[in-house]
Amino acid sequence: MNFKHVDIEKTIELERARHELENKSQRTPMRVYLVSLELPEDDSADIQENLVELGALVRTLGDECVAALVQKKSKPVPSTFIGQGKVEEIKASIHALKIDYVVFDQNLSPSQVRNLEQILGKLVIDRTGIILQIFRRNARTKEARTQVEIAHLEYTAPRLSNAWISWERQRGSGGSGGRLKGTGEAQIEIDRRKLKDKVASLKKELEKIQKEREVARKSRIDEWNVILVGYTNAGKTTLMNALTESQLSAKDSLFETLDSSVRKLKGSNNTNILITDTVGFIRNLPHGLVASFRSTLEEVTKADLILHIVDISHPSYKDHIRVTEDILEQLHAKDIPKVIVFNKIDNLSDEPKLPKILARVYPKSICVSTKNEEDIKKIRDFVLDFIGQNLLEEVIRVPYYNNKLLSLIYSHSRIIS
Repeated sequence: MNFKHVDIEKTIELERARHELENKSQRTPMRVYLVSLELPEDDSADIQENLVELGALVRTLGDECVAALVQKKSKPVPSTFIGQGKVEEIKASIHALKIDYVVFDQNLSPSQVRNLEQILGKLVIDRTGIILQIFRRNARTKEARTQVEIAHLEYTAPRLSNAWISWERQRGSGGSGGRLKGTGEAQIEIDRRKLKDKVASLKKELEKIQKEREVARKSRIDEWNVILVGYTNAGKTTLMNALTESQLSAKDSLFETLDSSVRKLKGSNNTNILITDTVGFIRNLPHGLVASFRSTLEEVTKADLILHIVDISHPSYKDHIRVTEDILEQLHAKDIPKVIVFNKIDNLSDEPKLPKILARVYPKSICVSTKNEEDIKKIRDFVLDFIGQNLLEEVIRVPYYNNKLLSLIYSHSRIIS
């Protein structure tokens, strides 16, 4: 089989584009084409909603969605995922719309990515790849960066470029009959081995970090722990800041928070109540990220109370609730006391009866706006009441000289008299 020199140049150009996308933190917005495949068992409304969410993920990277395509098909095409006709349609649009890269809402196999890139001449990324890019950009602590890098390398390993193999093929296979194993395959194997060694090293490093986290967690074992969970961009960090008077970054973008942050609830009457913010959830969260962030997510299993934050103004809030509930079940946190907090109620001011409707459908839920101080007080009072109901009333006799014990009682109890 003969390969033209242009194939090598195209592969190098694609690798250059991939490197720019992955490593340049501030760059000129790129133009993106979104693609999805609708199978017979899929719901059309869900496919459209997923595509809208994919667009939001792309915009979180700072890029612009200029076109979208949904193909209805009985099953994916093994080589290119979508039909050849649609591939040619996208190829024509790439030149007309000056597209920089193409994003598929479903996950693609390494061979499908390679085939599509060779035909389209542009970078092709799937949903998992986009989410990983956002996580890499937003990871700030050493633990989060390590977790994300592990997931990224495990995702990258089977997708290593065929540039070396293409070059070896161009030189000729040699021998009589079958191809000889050349420098291309050897280099791919070396690169994959290096990746495997790097992942193993990072996992050892992560274990050390997680042991430190476990020590810190044990030091808080006597405190009350309230965990905030929910779909990404539901407003968890904004609520965290309001409850604890913190200044954590709370931009209106997806996956702004990746690192668990712990702060003390203000106005808790000498009772140490800790509020923990967690990474947001999303549909089809990549398995590699779930695995890498498992120790972080397991903070949830240590909670005394879970506040499930839901953006009530989002059209798919019910689906967001389901996704979060599914992940809590995977973490074996389903039986921990939990209350749903419907946030951003101010975005639905034209529906005054909504809180009563939600209260009937979701008993004991709370409707709030994090912009409203009275609503923040409502959540704080709820947390204090919950903790109060689980406190035991005791009479304690303390020797007057034992100041250490007295200080401990004041910091961990609500003093009645």
